[in-house]
Amino acid sequence: MMTTTFYRCIFLRFFKALFAVALLGGLAATEAQALDLTLTVGNTERRAIVVNEPPAGEIRPVVLVLHGGRGSAEAQQARTGFDQLALREGFMAVYPEGTEYGAQGFHAWNTGYLMRDQVATADDVAFFDALIDRLIQQYGADPRRIYMTGGSNGGMMVFVYAVQRPAKLAAVAPVVGAMFSFGRKPSVPVPIMMINGAKDEEVPIKGGMSRNPLVRQAQAAPYKSLSATVSFWAKANRSARKPVTSVRGTVRTQTYAATRDGAVTISVVDSAAGHGWPGIAPSGRGNTPIQSFDGAEKVWSFFKTQARP
Repeated sequence: MMTTTFYRCIFLRFFKALFAVALLGGLAATEAQALDLTLTVGNTERRAIVVNEPPAGEIRPVVLVLHGGRGSAEAQQARTGFDQLALREGFMAVYPEGTEYGAQGFHAWNTGYLMRDQVATADDVAFFDALIDRLIQQYGADPRRIYMTGGSNGGMMVFVYAVQRPAKLAAVAPVVGAMFSFGRKPSVPVPIMMINGAKDEEVPIKGGMSRNPLVRQAQAAPYKSLSATVSFWAKANRSARKPVTSVRGTVRTQTYAATRDGAVTISVVDSAAGHGWPGIAPSGRGNTPIQSFDGAEKVWSFFKTQARP
């Protein structure tokens, strides 16, 4: 006859095994699987890191996350927090990489007006055209839900691509970036949310030249002011003429609502913040990025409400 101790031992072993399976399953569910995508644009090999590719036969939204000047795909992946958000929310996070320059392996984007000596020959618009097409054709990207965000030089590139290829994008969110020219307008409206820090010295919201000597030296033209940039997009998007303004703590949000044939234009400004991706720790060099919200969460909360018809 089996004893109570025997049954208790069997139960404990079963419980431990069940717990181990659950634990391993949980770890697998939260582990971001990344792959390296390469493609040739012109005569140049380009790359991007793809996280959370869907199973065969399924499609998912895509968030393209652009690094800043002197950055890399890996650095942007590590600092922004989009990997875990992609797993939780069910989208692909894609980290494209700009053109390499210098002995230290830095990368940057060709916006036409910045770092011309380093990346003037790069055709980044062609790169994104090819990358988006590849993601749709081979990686299960939903063509109606392709989004683009980026910080600093990456945010500037988001502006450039949104102006030149608005129909390819469901929404964009340039972060601590700026425009250099209003000479070309997007052919169709594209929902946009601009995020900036009022104390940004590198990309000042009042426009003009950067107060960072290294960046200023690399500028071929002054930045457009944030107010002028918001006006440009509200008009191009055929947004409502007057914004709805809300203030929470140090964050002021202006929303120009979408009209029947237009798109929404949003400006988010943190009066206490400087340059950098929202939510990352201050560098300790007198610059504090936005601390009032997480950049990835903020951007995705906007993107997930937008889709192409």
